Amino acid sequence: MKIFASRNYQELSEKITEKLQNSGKNIRLGKYKVDKFSDGEMLPLFGESIRNRSTYIVGSTATPEEIVETMLAIDAAKRSGSKRVVLVAPYMGYSRQDKTDHLRSSIGSKMLADVFEKIGMTSLVTIDLHASSIQGFYNTPVVHLNGNKIFFDYFRGLELENMCILAPDQGAVKKATDYYKVFPNATFAMINKRRTKPNEIHSMELVGDVEGKNVIMVDDIADTFGTMAKAAELVMEHGANSVRAVITHPVLSGPAIERIEASVFKEVVVSDTISGIHEKALQTKKLKVISCSKVLSKSIRALSRKSSIHEVNLV
Repeated sequence: MKIFASRNYQELSEKITEKLQNSGKNIRLGKYKVDKFSDGEMLPLFGESIRNRSTYIVGSTATPEEIVETMLAIDAAKRSGSKRVVLVAPYMGYSRQDKTDHLRSSIGSKMLADVFEKIGMTSLVTIDLHASSIQGFYNTPVVHLNGNKIFFDYFRGLELENMCILAPDQGAVKKATDYYKVFPNATFAMINKRRTKPNEIHSMELVGDVEGKNVIMVDDIADTFGTMAKAAELVMEHGANSVRAVITHPVLSGPAIERIEASVFKEVVVSDTISGIHEKALQTKKLKVISCSKVLSKSIRALSRKSSIHEVNLV
């Protein structure tokens, strides 16, 4: 087994290999680089032999450039004779495009699945697909990890009283209810929202009692953070003691950081599934980053041993 990091996942990949070493795996991060032509064309290059090896590529599909690099790296691994090419994608971009909600629109997540499989990906490891049904787009094995497990230890350590788990929309209900297994004394609430178009909310209403509660708002993706900020205001208006957000994939585009800083959130807890989050965290004290390297290293170790992912309690 060899692990290689795409350019934007160097820091995360180093944490993964460090945890693998601590668990007894004699492994290091493989040599990999990307040459660039003057017009931006990329040429990924593996700096060591991967013939007949299981090659793990920690790559991203968050941006068009990252998608192209990941595709080229998979193709290079296949053409270099890798026995298996496993894409470890902490965040799978385009997972919000899992169906045709509009006339004559694409299904981006299905298209990416077709492309990655066609060019040589033999299996996928990812965290919190926006819709779990996306796994059905793949004919290769998909290890779909539960992002909630990244954060449980942190919230145990806070020892919050009168905790209320809140789903900011209907799609987040399943993620929010997962917290009951860890915090059985918590209550539950949700927000019913109507959206007119992407990143724009028509109306929202709170369902449940949050008065005097320490609210934890759970979701998988936060983009511009406009919806989350408005939801937090609504919660505080209904008498909540405090409100925190926990987000697996902090896209945080546009004015998101400014909105977090100006929001009523006590803190926003996120993972490092998307590159550049540590730089964004320097811009506001409200953003706390917890690494996903632990769950990824455990899943990679289980795959390398050909053992069950369920046995390491990750799914």
